[in-house]
Amino acid sequence: MRYAAAAADVKCQEKHELCALAPFWHVALLTKARELDSAWQALNSLEAHGGRPTSPRMAATQHLIRGEVLFAMGQVDDGLADVNTGLCIAERCGDRSSRPAGYVVMALGALRRADMRTCLHFVDKLTGEALLGYFGQAAGAWMTAQVAEVRTGVDSVADLIAGMITNPLVLRQLLVSQPAAASWLVRAAGKLGADDLANVVVSAVCVASAEQPRFDVIRASAAHAAGLLERDASKLCEAASHHPDGWCAASAWEDLADLLATRQREREHTVRALESALGTYTAVGATRDASRVVNKLRDFGVRRGATRVVERAGELPHGLTDTEFAVAELVSQGYTNNEVGRQLFISRHTVAFHLKKVYQKMSVGSRVELAASWEAMR
Repeated sequence: MRYAAAAADVKCQEKHELCALAPFWHVALLTKARELDSAWQALNSLEAHGGRPTSPRMAATQHLIRGEVLFAMGQVDDGLADVNTGLCIAERCGDRSSRPAGYVVMALGALRRADMRTCLHFVDKLTGEALLGYFGQAAGAWMTAQVAEVRTGVDSVADLIAGMITNPLVLRQLLVSQPAAASWLVRAAGKLGADDLANVVVSAVCVASAEQPRFDVIRASAAHAAGLLERDASKLCEAASHHPDGWCAASAWEDLADLLATRQREREHTVRALESALGTYTAVGATRDASRVVNKLRDFGVRRGATRVVERAGELPHGLTDTEFAVAELVSQGYTNNEVGRQLFISRHTVAFHLKKVYQKMSVGSRVELAASWEAMR
């Protein structure tokens, strides 16, 4: 961060392109550190005084960095639109260096909305960059592992998870650049029954927090990870209350609620934590996560409005409800009823009920016909 700030202040007399890009890289680091006010101010200053981009690479970088800032601030639609524009420019001009970070943002945004078609599209692009030697970022491996867990279960990526955790360089890079990574790794290690790996993650993120006390995002991530491992409600509450990343704060509230739900006489606090998680997930456009929390609230007798779990434009076709649309979207991509249920947090029997309604409304009689009609409609 110090080097980036110093580089941003140097005035290049010969107008080298890399020198002109340095201030944007500083903004990117501010964004990873979730110092979002500083990142936004620096970006606006650059755009106000820098004029029009002088090359496609400059234009791509400007869109990508702006998109990442907006995405981190919770302005998800605008952020993803900017990142997508930047990626299109980077792909046209052959600039590979900035693509992986953009692909991660696009895949993460799609995953949080249960738009698996878009998510897999960008994960495939990340894989392509890896094969060509441009992967270069721990975040790409983490994104790939998250998607694989959703599709086929955590056991299918056990080796990848272990590889990320046991490589100190990869783990360190991931923990200081992706605020949600520490808690996800601890959760995944727990599902695998690998307490030793969970302990490695918590130890590493706590060391990073102690070494860099200025960064609230690392301290909150450490509290979240430690709270999960130790089942410590106070640490989870600290993470939820102070995390500068909106989605991560919501995740900490949800984990706190899950812990409180196992204790007697904690119903009121559990519901309050779930409602905090739901409000924040909704605010940052994480409709997949919001849908999961809605179902948890229902288990406590609290009903909240259904959450749209798949992105679509305009009115729903064929008179489909939100849930029917989500089921049809996933079934048309080849998912089984069990897999659809796991992604939408409903039972396979409920999936079958909604699928029958979809068939009736769309006048189709099979999954094959549905897939063909859905593709034509798109």
